[in-house]
Amino acid sequence: MPARVPRPLALVLLAPLVVGCWGSSTDISVSRDTTRVSREVVDRTLATFRAVCAPLFAAHAADVAAVGAVVSDETATEPRRRGWGVHVDLTVTLRGSPRTFSGPVDTNEPARFLMGGGERPGLVAFTPTAAALCDRSAPPGRDQVFVPIPELTALLPRLRQQPTDAQRAWWADEMERAMAGDYQSQRNIAWCRFDGCDGVEPIDDAAACVWRLVIAAARDPRSDASDRENVEFYCRKALTPPDLADARTRAAALFRRIYGRDLPK
Repeated sequence: MPARVPRPLALVLLAPLVVGCWGSSTDISVSRDTTRVSREVVDRTLATFRAVCAPLFAAHAADVAAVGAVVSDETATEPRRRGWGVHVDLTVTLRGSPRTFSGPVDTNEPARFLMGGGERPGLVAFTPTAAALCDRSAPPGRDQVFVPIPELTALLPRLRQQPTDAQRAWWADEMERAMAGDYQSQRNIAWCRFDGCDGVEPIDDAAACVWRLVIAAARDPRSDASDRENVEFYCRKALTPPDLADARTRAAALFRRIYGRDLPK
C-alpha cells in the first residue's frame, strides 16, 4: 500500500496544480487526503470542474471570495450513495450579498459541490446557491443538481465494498428485530437503505422511505418529531410523486406484516 502523504506536504506538492490567475479569488486551494490518484488526475479533475461550472470562474467571479477542494477517499454518506471512492469535495465562499446572480442565495455557508467517478460519474451541486454559481437550477421540489460527467469514470476510482460475515450477520439480526417491531432496529434499517452502510444491501431510496413511513405510523413511545421530519426528507423531498405513491403502498403492506393491522391514515 502506498505511504500516506501528510496533509502539509500534500498542500505543497499540489500548489502548482492550481489553475487560474495568480492571486485570484477563483484560484482553487487544494488539499489531498489520499494517494490513490496522481497530481495529474487532480489537475484534470479540477480543469473539468472549471469547464462544467464555467460561470463561477467568469460571470460570477466577482462574487467569489475563495474556492477550496479536498481530494479524499473517505467513505462518507454522500460519496458512498453514489458509489464514489476517490472524490473531490469543493467549497465556494461568497463575498457578502451576490451581485452577479439572484435567487435563493445563502451566503452564511459556503456553496458545496462533490465530484466522483464510477458508474454514476458527475458533479453534485448541493444547494440552489451552488447550482446558481454554475448557471443551473434544481428541479421543482429539489435542492440539489446532478450533472453527469462521463470522463470522470476514467479519472476517479469507484467505491469497492466487501462486506464481512460479521457485517452480514449484523444486518440479518437488525432486520429480524425490525420485523418484530423494534424501533431502533427499524431506524437502523431505514438509514442503511439510504446510506449504504457496509454495502450488505444496495442503496434504495424507495425502501428507505417505506421504513420511514412505517416508523412514523407506528408511533413508538421513543418516537419524536424527527421521525415525522424524516418522512418529509426521505420521502416527499427524495422521491417523485409516482415513486412516493408506490412507497406508500409498500409501507402499508409492510406495516400490516409487522403489526397485523392497517397503516394509520
